Amino acid sequence: MKKGIIAFILLLVVSLSIVSLYTTFAFDEETASLNESTSDYNIIYSMMSDSNRSIVVDAMEEKYYDIVLENVYDSNVRYGMYYYLSSPEVMPNCVSITLAEGSADPVEGIIKPKNVKSVSIKVTNNSDSKIYLTIGALIGFENGLIEDLVRDGEVLIK
Repeated sequence: MKKGIIAFILLLVVSLSIVSLYTTFAFDEETASLNESTSDYNIIYSMMSDSNRSIVVDAMEEKYYDIVLENVYDSNVRYGMYYYLSSPEVMPNCVSITLAEGSADPVEGIIKPKNVKSVSIKVTNNSDSKIYLTIGALIGFENGLIEDLVRDGEVLIK
């Protein structure tokens, strides 16, 4: 009787271990299927989540950000990329935030239901100090204007 219970418990532990290893492998395999990128950072936004990311760009540094926007809604939405400068208070003249060459999609447009857009942003800081900023996506109705969604301090990336 004891041998049967021990064998059953051992079989149960082995089965649970195999199942947990398999689900971990499946999760990692799904994660690895993201698009390959040479960017410094990859950011994935769901339209239902807060679509922004705080970043720091050191003096004399250039960074690239690949941003994937996913429309989880059942209708078309309009999107626009923006930045918000946290520090310093005024954007130095030798800092640029632009669409990177080779970006799959523009910084503003329409996303169809259940589709994604891949936007690559280039941030160049040729100043002598760090900049702290937030990059994000504004989401609105298909026929609306993204400019109407911009809040104080946010600047649309063009």
